Amino acid sequence: MAWFNPELEPLLAVAAATLDGDGLLIEANAGFLRLIHAEGQQPIGQSVSRFFRQPDFSALAGMPAGNDGEIHRGLLTIGDFMGQTRTVHARIWRTNGQLRVLAEHDIAELERLYATVLELNRDYANTQLELAQTNLKLQQREAQITAISLTDPLTGVGNRRLLEESLAKEISRVERGGGTLCTVMADLDHFKNINDRYGHDSGDQVLMAFGALLRQHTRPTDIVTRYGGEEFVLLLPHTDLEHALAAAERIRTALAGCLIEPLRNPVTASFGVAEIASGEQGDALLRRADMALYQAKHSGRNRVVAG
Repeated sequence: MAWFNPELEPLLAVAAATLDGDGLLIEANAGFLRLIHAEGQQPIGQSVSRFFRQPDFSALAGMPAGNDGEIHRGLLTIGDFMGQTRTVHARIWRTNGQLRVLAEHDIAELERLYATVLELNRDYANTQLELAQTNLKLQQREAQITAISLTDPLTGVGNRRLLEESLAKEISRVERGGGTLCTVMADLDHFKNINDRYGHDSGDQVLMAFGALLRQHTRPTDIVTRYGGEEFVLLLPHTDLEHALAAAERIRTALAGCLIEPLRNPVTASFGVAEIASGEQGDALLRRADMALYQAKHSGRNRVVAG
């Protein structure tokens, strides 16, 4: 598509053309074809560098560009297919490695056309900037929506959907390259009693505090999720059973050692830990962690059990 206005294409008094860095003619209006005596011909794709006499094409191509890309402004002597030369007023500037030429007898008209070209280029640049900014805002908004859809609104940790997606990715990673993966299932002890005695608002405070504690005592690469009710699930990539048990024990100790307002006694939790076995799928891994959690509950609560 030509860089100059469509109404310029048939004009004979104004020459407009685009050349590549080697002097091949990319596009030209009727005025430029007349200038090189090529009316009725199809010189597009042919070299016209030899027609530039003063300054010659090699000199033009090597000229430094100004802030607006202009490399020449003034008289231009140019030849044609008939061997004749003609001197005109011209402006030439470089854009994206191409040379753009505007030439005309009436310098005032050339100034007007050049100003129009600059305005069009500015409008194009502004439009591109606006599009880029709009795309960035859309991407940021999409990221926010995705984050919201994967977050538990009460505790701020991941939700069950995040657990399912992350578990599938981690199992695929283990299947492809080996490595370890552990899951920790945690359940707050006697949570129903907390709601009955202190009210559901206090129960929500306990859930939020536990979610914050889980984030505080896990790595950035770990996935912390609320599985449902007072039950939470952690995914610990690149972690074997021994280290997963140690991590669960640190969380258990930290929770038992803090007091959550307005409760008068510390809250405790029970933990079930399981390490993925060869060929094991996500549902089976979670079931083993859940069975270990069940054993922890029925063994007195406030403890960590391996599955």
